[in-house]
Amino acid sequence: MCIREPGFAFFRVAICAVLLICPLLRAQTRNSQYVGSDSCVACHEDVAGKIAESAHGKLAGESTPSRRGCEGCHGPGSNHVNSGGDKSLLFSFKDASAEAIRGRCGSCHETESGSVHSQHTTNCLSCHAAHRYRQTKFILAQAPPQLCTDCHDRRH
Repeated sequence: MCIREPGFAFFRVAICAVLLICPLLRAQTRNSQYVGSDSCVACHEDVAGKIAESAHGKLAGESTPSRRGCEGCHGPGSNHVNSGGDKSLLFSFKDASAEAIRGRCGSCHETESGSVHSQHTTNCLSCHAAHRYRQTKFILAQAPPQLCTDCHDRRH
């Protein structure tokens, strides 16, 4: 029996799929480890340059891995890197709940627990933008007063 017979085509495809997918699945099931921001910069150079100029740029020098660089906000990156960039293997602010975002930012920053800004769907990213900010010192998404008047009526 020859392996080139049509009946073996499915078998060959299945074997190739298993050989390609298994390493990716193993990467996703291991406890993720900190790999350092240099691993992130290899694929995300555009974002890294902007971060370096901001208040979060100082995170690159942190001695504690859980507070250092990109992984200080997005979590350990080894599974993300080893999977070829699976975005679900990092904390993503884009689709996170307001509570999850406040919790993630609150691990380093004081939060305003009694403030109207900590209620409902308002979260840190309602005013701040770590990657695409317009004001460097406080990494604000927009410059005041436009930032505030998007939510607050100027007449009050």
